[in-house]
Amino acid sequence: MDGNATGRFEEEFSDGSRPGRASNHKLRMVLSGLLVLLVTTSVVVRVVRAPTTLSPLAQTGHDKAPVQTSAPHAVGPASANVVREFGGCELSVSAGAPVVPVGSCTVLEIGDSLGNDLGWGLARELPSGSSLNLVQLDKSATGLANAGYYDWPTELETDLGLYHPQLVLICLGGNDEQGMEVDGSAIQFPSPAWTAAYLTRVRQLITEATASGALVMWVGMPVMEDPDYSQGMEILNSLYQQGVRADPNAAFVSTWQLFSNPEGAYQAVADVNGIPENLREPDGIHYSFTGEDVIATYVIDEIAANFHVQLTPTNPAVITDW
Repeated sequence: MDGNATGRFEEEFSDGSRPGRASNHKLRMVLSGLLVLLVTTSVVVRVVRAPTTLSPLAQTGHDKAPVQTSAPHAVGPASANVVREFGGCELSVSAGAPVVPVGSCTVLEIGDSLGNDLGWGLARELPSGSSLNLVQLDKSATGLANAGYYDWPTELETDLGLYHPQLVLICLGGNDEQGMEVDGSAIQFPSPAWTAAYLTRVRQLITEATASGALVMWVGMPVMEDPDYSQGMEILNSLYQQGVRADPNAAFVSTWQLFSNPEGAYQAVADVNGIPENLREPDGIHYSFTGEDVIATYVIDEIAANFHVQLTPTNPAVITDW
């Protein structure tokens, strides 16, 4: 309500007399103005708040707006062995389940900037105009070690409620080689107390997703150029594997051998589909454009193999030689 409207409203009744027809007309005009003001304010609030609700990922660094795309449309009967009712999504962890068309599924992909790399590759490799819907909600510089900066369990709870995915892809860890605060005390990476606390957070994220009815695929960290940093990633990968083993509706996918040369070491260049390509960025951490396609191709193949569905990358990018 503006100050002029308030003044006019009070002036009509300031002498205590009964308002006449002219006063009633003025009163109706004032009230109409107030109604328009209230409606306008309500609309503005909704327009401003909506993006923060629907787009929780960061606006800077490697992050982009959420990507929603699609993959192969296929129609097929639901397998009798499917563990959960997905309403047309045929992903299944049941041993011996027949391989069927993937159906209509929503895949939520979350993680740090390496997760972003994976998500961008998936957005290109999952065919458009079909019924596998990708929702990419990564945030750079995040992980599970610093919940004070970004609380992934809380964010995931919101995302699960918004998108109701049948599969959650998790790819993070690049920022987690650091100390943590637990119950007000600082604990150092990778002490026994640290690994125990971190494993608890890993399991919390997995359980939160599977309790919502989704399956989980945790994509591990790759070999890194810096040997010490790479060793830290191996420690984290072992914790992701432990977390996944505790839940029958979750799977772990290792990328270590995929991006290691025959000697098991970091190498930035390899032949992809017979052509020499850079797989990694100059920082020795992130994936290049081609590397994004390589990991996306690999993850799509792993989704098909682990969850018994027919799923083929649009333009498969495969390492053919080192």
